[in-house]
Amino acid sequence: MILPEKLKLGDTIGVVAPSNPIIGENIEELEKARQIVENSGFKVKYSKNIFSNTNTYSSTAREKAEDLNDMFADKEVKMIWCAKRRK
Repeated sequence: MILPEKLKLGDTIGVVAPSNPIIGENIEELEKARQIVENSGFKVKYSKNIFSNTNTYSSTAREKAEDLNDMFADKEVKMIWCAKRRK
């Protein structure tokens, strides 16, 4: 079993969108959430394809996998947050 360390102020939270794309009004909502998290003392890093809408309904499976794998491989990222668009 893997037990991650607790988040500490200054840690980086990686944000991915493995389901729906973050588009339209949801970009503003995500930016507001980012401000809250950063004002609480954490850093936020968006995945490369978080706003991608390659298939007109989401990013490709390859893009989603790349984003998630990149976040797990990034030694700065201490937590991965999966963003979901609100309809």
